[in-house]
This record gives sequence, C-alpha cells and structure tokens, in this order.
Amino acid sequence: MVRGEAYAPGPPVVRSVTWPSVSEIAWGLASDRIAIILAVALIAMTMLAAGPLHPVDNFLNELPRPFWDTLREPLIHWPDNVASRYVALPVLGVTALQLAYWHRSWRPMVLSAVGVVGMMSLVSIMKLAFNRGHAKNYDPDFFAGMGNVAFPSGHGANAILIYGLVLYLIVRFGAARPHIIRRLAYCIVAIAALQAAVSIYLHFHWFTDLLAGMIAGGFALRLTVRLDRMFPSGRTVEWWPWYGRQEEPPPGE
Repeated sequence: MVRGEAYAPGPPVVRSVTWPSVSEIAWGLASDRIAIILAVALIAMTMLAAGPLHPVDNFLNELPRPFWDTLREPLIHWPDNVASRYVALPVLGVTALQLAYWHRSWRPMVLSAVGVVGMMSLVSIMKLAFNRGHAKNYDPDFFAGMGNVAFPSGHGANAILIYGLVLYLIVRFGAARPHIIRRLAYCIVAIAALQAAVSIYLHFHWFTDLLAGMIAGGFALRLTVRLDRMFPSGRTVEWWPWYGRQEEPPPGE
C-alpha cells in the first residue's frame, strides 16, 4: 500500500461578480409590475379609508360583541399576538439563521432585515402622516391629531410581510417540499384572517386599517423579493464565520 499526500483543499475560491448599480436597483424596483399594482392598491385603499368606506368601518365597529366579558382578555393575550412583532420576528429570525447556516450565506439574514425595516418604515410614515383615531373612539376620520396611529395596521402588515418572508426563504432555499409550502401559505392566510377578525372584535382597528396594512406588507414583501432577484447568487463563504477553513500544514509536511 502506498500512502499518498493528505488532501488539503485550501481556502475557497471567490469569483468576481457584477453587482447592480444604484440606478439599476432603483429602476428595477420602480419597474416591477406587481409592486406597481400593490402601490396603486395602497393609494386607492388610503383614499377609500379617508371617506367612502366610513359606512363599512362604522357598521363593523358597531356590531354587537357577543361574549365580550368572557373573550376579551383571552383574545388580547393569545390570538391578537400571533401577528405581533415579538412573536413573528423570532420565527423569522430562527428560519433565517438556520438557512444561513445550512447554505453558508448571509443572504437569508440580510433579506429578513431589509424586508422588516422597509415595512416598518413604510407603516410608520403612513401612521404619522394620516393620524387616524382608533376604532374604540368611534371616529374614523383622518388627521385626528398626534398620538392617533391606527392607519394602517401594523399587525396586518406583519402577518403578510414577516410570515411571507418566512415562506419566501423556505421556497428560495428549497427547505421544504411543495405540499408543505402550500400548507404554510394557507397558514399565512389563516393568520391574516384571524388577526383581522380579532382586531375588529376588540375595537383595536378599523376594517380599512387592516386591509391597508396587509397591502402595505405585500408591497414591502414584493420589493424585498425583487431586490433579492437583482443581486447575484452565491455562497459568501469568505464572510461566513462558521466555514471552518483548514490551516495550511507547516513546511516539510
């Protein structure tokens, strides 16, 4: 038997890639058809929520609430928190971290951060711009003064953007079979519907707040997906702390 030399793969080879310029990124985001449709839908919903849909908002807000004393506290502590950030963000964080570790890439974590920050910025700007009063005050008008931040619903945006990002990352990195992906998509729809029903029941939001929040979340999600597709793929192994690069053997060995 002849003993051969030990195989030493050495450091990974990183090939140069072409990154899009700022103008290319801006044009790519601005020209996305689905993003344009969602932006138009968000503008239209804002205009409808400012007046034409007030009868719908008032009708749903004034409906009788059966079992109010029995259900109010459990609904606040359980179903209403399903789409809150302190529940949804850990789910996204664990998913992104696990996929990042499996694929030795920062992309899942970067996509998660960009999507969440973008969505929160959009929703916060709209809340501060329109100053809509909460449903518990029974006044659906905009510009009610500082401290009124009901429109759009942050929980509605969370349900679509954060859980939508979880699903997109799973699809993007092939982490589940198609039938599992379909069930996860149904779960997101169920979470959004449950969040809307609970928020209306508890007088936390107007109906149009929730619709606008979901559209805003979908808009931010679409821009995040578009941004991901514009950047070259590849494993950022040189940046990854857990790559486990082998040290070169000392001279003479």
